[in-house]
Amino acid sequence: MPQKPLDVYGIGNPLMDLLVHIPANFLEKQELEANRMYLVHQERQQELIEELQSGQHEVISAPGGSAANTMSGLALIGSNVAYTGKLGQDELGQLYEQLLANEGVTTRFGFGEGSSGSSLILVGEDGSRTMNTFLGMCQELHPSDIDAELMQQARYLYIEGYLWDTEIQQDAVSQAIGLAKKHGTKVALSLSDPFCAQRHQEAFHRLVREDVDLLFCNQEEAFALLNSEISQEALEYLAAQVETVAFTMGARGALVCEQHEMFYIDPRRVNVVDTTGAGDAFAAGFLYGLTHEKSIFESGVLATAMAAEVIQHMGPRLDRAIKEKMQSFFGSHN
Repeated sequence: MPQKPLDVYGIGNPLMDLLVHIPANFLEKQELEANRMYLVHQERQQELIEELQSGQHEVISAPGGSAANTMSGLALIGSNVAYTGKLGQDELGQLYEQLLANEGVTTRFGFGEGSSGSSLILVGEDGSRTMNTFLGMCQELHPSDIDAELMQQARYLYIEGYLWDTEIQQDAVSQAIGLAKKHGTKVALSLSDPFCAQRHQEAFHRLVREDVDLLFCNQEEAFALLNSEISQEALEYLAAQVETVAFTMGARGALVCEQHEMFYIDPRRVNVVDTTGAGDAFAAGFLYGLTHEKSIFESGVLATAMAAEVIQHMGPRLDRAIKEKMQSFFGSHN
C-alpha cells in the first residue's frame, strides 16, 4: 500500500481561548468546579470576563480548541496535517484561520452566519483550568464540511469528544468515520474531559467498541466513562476494545498500551504554570511517533516531553522552538 501523504486529519471545535489567572476563591464565588468544561451563553462568558477585569486580572487571548491544539503541535514538529471546524464570518474567525495556517496546518474550515466560538479558561494557582465555552458557530459543523479528499490522504483521523455536544456535529463525525473506514484511515478519539465522557457515556462506549483504533484519555475521563476508580481495571478494559490506548495520569506519568503490550512512561518534573493543552500536546507527540515509525514506547516518551513543555507557560499552544527541542530530546534518548 502506498504511503499516505497526510499524517493526520483533525476535526474539532475551533475556539479562541481567553486565559486568565484567578484568585483562590473565584470559582467558589461563581459556583464553578475546577477542571470542568461548562457550555455557556456568550452573555455569561462576558459577565465572568468583566468581573475579572474589574479586579485587574489580565485576560490573554490565544487560538485554542482541543483538536486544533494537537494539529498545531504536530505541524510545529514537522508533521503534515489538516484541520476542519466551523467558524463565524467575523474578524475572530478570520484571525483564527490565519494563525492556524501560519503554524503550518492545512485549513479546511466551514463558515457560517454567526459568531466564532471562544472559551474563557480560568487558571487556578495550582495550574488547574476551568473552561467556560461559548461554542458559537462550532456547534453548526455539518457533514458537508468534512473534506473527503483529505480523508483519503490521511493515515489518521483525529476527533475530539466535545464534538458530541450537538446532534449536527455528531452527524459530521459519523460522516468522517465512514469516510475513514472507506479509505483505510485509522480513527483516533480523545475523550476530552470527564464530564464530556459522562455526558456521552453510551455513545462513547459504542464508538470505542466499533470504530476507534487509538484512544486518548486521562485517568479521570476513563473513570467517568467506565464508572470505575481502578486504573488497571479501566486500562485493561479499554485495551481489550481498541488497538492502542494512551492513558495519562498527570504528574504520575502515563501508560501506553498496544495490542496488550503495556509500557509505563515516567513524568517529567517541571514548573507547572497552566495545564491547558497538556493532553492535546501529549496527543500530538504520540501521533507524531506513530506516523514516523517510532515504537509505542518512544511515542509515549515524546508525548510526555511535549506535554511537559506546554504546561510551563500560559496558553494551550507550543511555540516554534518545540521542533528543535524535541529533536534534541529524542537525540538524547536514542
